[in-house]
Amino acid sequence: MKHRDLGMDRRITRRDFVNGVAVAISGSLAWRWTEAQARSGAYPPVLTGMRGSHQGSYEVAHAMRDGARWDRPEDTGEAYDLVVVGAGLSGLAAAWYYREAEPDARILILDNHDDFGGHAKRNEFWMDDRMILSHGGTENIQDLRRYNAAGRRLLESIGIDVARYSEFHDESIYNDHGLGRSVFLDRETFGSDKLLVDEGQPSWREYFSRTPLSEKAQDDLVRLHEADIDYFEDLGLEEKTRFLQKTSYEDFLRETVGVGPEAVAYLWRSTTWATGIDAISAWVAAGEGWPGTAGLQVSGQFETAAVPSAEALYCQFPDGNATIARLIVRSLVPGVANGSTLDDVVTARFDYDALDAADSPTRVRLNSTVVNVRHSGDLDSARDVKVTYVQDGRAFQVRGGRCVLACYNAAIPHICDEMPASQQQALSQAAKAPLIYTNVLLGNWTALANLGIRYARCPGSYMETVRLTEAVSIGGYRHSSSPEEPVVLRMGRAPLLPELRGRPVTEQWRAARAELLETTFETFEMKIRDQLGRMLGVGGFDPERDIRAITVNRWPHGYAYGLDPATGQVAWMLDELPPERSPWLMARKPFGRIAIANSDATADAMTEGAFRAAQLAIDDLLATVDATIL
Repeated sequence: MKHRDLGMDRRITRRDFVNGVAVAISGSLAWRWTEAQARSGAYPPVLTGMRGSHQGSYEVAHAMRDGARWDRPEDTGEAYDLVVVGAGLSGLAAAWYYREAEPDARILILDNHDDFGGHAKRNEFWMDDRMILSHGGTENIQDLRRYNAAGRRLLESIGIDVARYSEFHDESIYNDHGLGRSVFLDRETFGSDKLLVDEGQPSWREYFSRTPLSEKAQDDLVRLHEADIDYFEDLGLEEKTRFLQKTSYEDFLRETVGVGPEAVAYLWRSTTWATGIDAISAWVAAGEGWPGTAGLQVSGQFETAAVPSAEALYCQFPDGNATIARLIVRSLVPGVANGSTLDDVVTARFDYDALDAADSPTRVRLNSTVVNVRHSGDLDSARDVKVTYVQDGRAFQVRGGRCVLACYNAAIPHICDEMPASQQQALSQAAKAPLIYTNVLLGNWTALANLGIRYARCPGSYMETVRLTEAVSIGGYRHSSSPEEPVVLRMGRAPLLPELRGRPVTEQWRAARAELLETTFETFEMKIRDQLGRMLGVGGFDPERDIRAITVNRWPHGYAYGLDPATGQVAWMLDELPPERSPWLMARKPFGRIAIANSDATADAMTEGAFRAAQLAIDDLLATVDATIL
């Protein structure tokens, strides 16, 4: 298709620049944008275009990494009991845990982004007077059993009862229209564009016969999906486990099962774990139940140890875990938003001017990149910590009786160079996988209803996954209930470079991170419009007519993982590494009045990992420091 046919020149989409950020706004959203601008200069949740690590959020940190220093900051004269670096879920939880222990404490939370929540990003769209929500990162409470007692206490305190999920989740909206799982094969990878609805139906043999794949590839894939073979039946469980953990899923498919490259291309996936099957172990694949692993007799090794509870295990909100972030902020900052329950926070309008109000016991200061944290004087006798941050090109300094670094572990050696070299080395070994979560506002979803598509896997395409948002309605917020109503289509991608497949995963991530920061929003928009047009056009989809807005949430530093220093390999599951080869344990040790949080500190990208890191950091500070500067 030509750019004109894709809608790239459509006049209802204009590109504005707010604080250096390119945003795309449809005509139906323009009035909402004007209202948001009038109230507080910018209302971050409604910004479209390039979000996540947006322009203006990372440049100071990159300059610091490259040697820049701010040696003469302006002293604001501010003093707090606790300064938290990072307003993601871990930083917000650290403030909450500290407030729980010290109700009268004064707390300052600093963050380099223009919104709080970190990866728990809220994407808020409007059509006329209707709000349509999605999440730009952290998605759900995947399994409540994985939260420790402190994490469950936090969730309960802010009003989250996961047992209510069935109240506001309506599975029938999509089921009644017969929507299911599909696969889109692109012509660049498979020779022709082919949309395959109802994967595996009516049988794997009949299903694969409709693909452009060769007979050999079809036979390989049928065998993988239907056979129940233990390829290691002569090995004991321990030996089998070791083999699967050190073998990639791709190598398992090629060398153990004996499938060809076409079948591997069909099975390719990367967004689930933020990397390709060339770097994901066969052990992880078995845990996920991927094709070819059903007969390995190891599934029992992956069962989660249940915490006795009558509560449901899963819960998701319309804006993902941004709801959790908003609930924590509202509990910490009086007056930032009306309401007091889960039901009213989803539609609550947050007053971003109130986040940093002087009379608030907890203040959240955005667009503020911390560049230095240092004890005031000798480590053993220091009574406070000096924290320097850069905002609008100027450096400022505040003091805190305690400090939690809830930011990327790899950035901490640049921020706090007084830490021991061994701890700095452990911090620098943090592994982060880049990710892209894109939300596309559609005027309706009739094309998807016509085709019967709720979710599609797109191996080889620019965006690997396409799915409709979960049908969740809470309080005054209502999800689309019919195909004629607007909805958000979510698209995911791990931005890996094909030419680096098979290379060490950390090398792949570094290259992908650089590429991601250089990719323009216009490139994303063109790729998205082209892919959706080719994929859904047979159902009546017109990218020029049906796409109303696009938000690209790029996360160059996305999923947190643990890196094995002995092998340089990523530990996809924490039980793969013994404590002595788990550098995040050394990295998170408290240092005087400074403690380490963020999901890096537990090598766990999930919200429960972020909460646990926050709880450990506050426990460490309360156990080792008993003085205050106020």
